[in-house]
Amino acid sequence: MKRWVKWSALAVPVVAIGYVWIGVDVRPHVEYVPEEVVEEVDSTLLPPDVYGIPMSGFTLVEGKVKPGATFGDLLAEHGVPMTTVHALVDEAAPQFDVRRLRSGHPYAFIFPADSAHKPSYFVYEADRVEYVVFGLQDGELSVRTGKRPVKTTEHQIACTVTGALYNDLARAGADPALAMHLAEVFAWTVDFYRIQKNDVFTVVYSEETVDGHRHGSPRILAARYNSGGRIKEAFRFGEGKAVQYYDAEGNSQRKAFLKAPLKFSRISSGFSGRRLHPVQKVMKAHLGTDYAAPYGTPILAVGDGVVEKAGRTGGNGNFVKIRHNGTYSTQYLHMRKILVRQGQRVSQGDVIGEVGSTGLATGPHVCFRFWKNGVQVDHRKEEFPSAEPVAKEQRASFDRLRDSLGTKLDEAELALAQGRLVNF
Repeated sequence: MKRWVKWSALAVPVVAIGYVWIGVDVRPHVEYVPEEVVEEVDSTLLPPDVYGIPMSGFTLVEGKVKPGATFGDLLAEHGVPMTTVHALVDEAAPQFDVRRLRSGHPYAFIFPADSAHKPSYFVYEADRVEYVVFGLQDGELSVRTGKRPVKTTEHQIACTVTGALYNDLARAGADPALAMHLAEVFAWTVDFYRIQKNDVFTVVYSEETVDGHRHGSPRILAARYNSGGRIKEAFRFGEGKAVQYYDAEGNSQRKAFLKAPLKFSRISSGFSGRRLHPVQKVMKAHLGTDYAAPYGTPILAVGDGVVEKAGRTGGNGNFVKIRHNGTYSTQYLHMRKILVRQGQRVSQGDVIGEVGSTGLATGPHVCFRFWKNGVQVDHRKEEFPSAEPVAKEQRASFDRLRDSLGTKLDEAELALAQGRLVNF
């Protein structure tokens, strides 16, 4: 009896340690880092006219705003009195808030050629296009904004997938940001977790340049995805808030549900009626799809709906369940953070939480579950209804645009097939 008690006393901590080892994620955390939107600026100066100022009789000194520097600091360094600084702040207020100076942005002081001590102008570049000119002449203080000319060009490109689409587009000479935009255009119709080597993306897009440098994001006008002969197409049509992407038949690309709750990740475990549970080590059904991603990755609502539940259970960890209508519901498990509350209405694409490993999870991921008429189904095999198609009265205009853009897609694919330059 004493021996049994002794062994029992030893077994309890061993079992506890074992559970922690297999059931709790103790590995170093890899934190999600959102892609930083870098606002590029350009300080290329083009004499004899700079910022709309004739440079005859002037010299120019350039710099970049240092961290923590203020409008007053920059002017004071060149002997501009604070009374002038305050007057310029008031003069600029209707056009530009001087508190918006950002670290790393270019600026310039323009001096009379016969005096390097007292500047006549101070210029701050708000971005690659827009700049603000402060006139510093005694008795003639002024503030005006200016813009560099922006050139818009159209391109067409065909790209074979060899690995990461981002890298493939960059190698083909396109703005690699097109990969992100393609994911958004085809978010409802293409499963980006099933893209295969040798699939082909063809794109017609426009982009803006300033002084020969890319400015802003490219705009996709038409796109085609060919995977083993299965083709998906999208054509941009409409104006303002009515702009959408439609297929060749004029049906909206927008579906009732997104293909996945994360923009970019990988599937670590699919929907299955029988699999070995990674923590419990028993065979059981896995009625969901696991998307592995770094901690903190935003989790998106795949469709419009109302938060039915938001809380925590032992196995599911932090979770959210959304009721979309009388037919469909979705659930998102193992969150690090829940960012919605029960009863809250959400829209497709809203961030509802962050990826974590709460509950029975061996690493950071979201287990995504999908209900149809009360039964859990594999959402990747479902076909969902589209939004409204092109209106009848606009169909002729759409057809003309589709045919024109379709010809350009064909030309890019032909160039790719012939092994020629495919970005033109």
